[in-house]
Amino acid sequence: MSDVSADPYRGSCLCGAVRIVASPSSKIFSVICHCTLCQRLGSAAGQALVGFAGQSLRVVEGGDHLDSYDTSAGMTRHRCRTCGSSVYNQSKLPDFDFRDCPLAMFERDDDGIIKRLDELRPTTHIFCAHRTPRLAEEDVTRFVGHAGQSEKIEG
Repeated sequence: MSDVSADPYRGSCLCGAVRIVASPSSKIFSVICHCTLCQRLGSAAGQALVGFAGQSLRVVEGGDHLDSYDTSAGMTRHRCRTCGSSVYNQSKLPDFDFRDCPLAMFERDDDGIIKRLDELRPTTHIFCAHRTPRLAEEDVTRFVGHAGQSEKIEG
């Protein structure tokens, strides 16, 4: 018996203009991608992405708010033109048809935690040859909020 709910995953861009749904049964991966495109597009050392088979991740509202562009021969990116959020990526790879979207797109609870995170949590790092070394080491100082303006996290 699976712990995964049959209820669809739901999400939206930052401004809420674009809404997505995807069936848990169509989820094929959940990764942190370290490719240089994801680093640049996400302004981070990597991007957490959840992938769904074929076109099973669907835009159910706000498709007219999407801008699309190719970032490589193998990927088309779709962003909300209102808030700039990355909404989803469409694979153009001949042997690997999928759509993925940032983990951050999915619904959150009242505390700001992604709902059903246990089902969506990344299980794999990909394109590690491009990983920014030592950026996420454990020996860095951590704060609850902004550095020097919030409580320091010990340990």
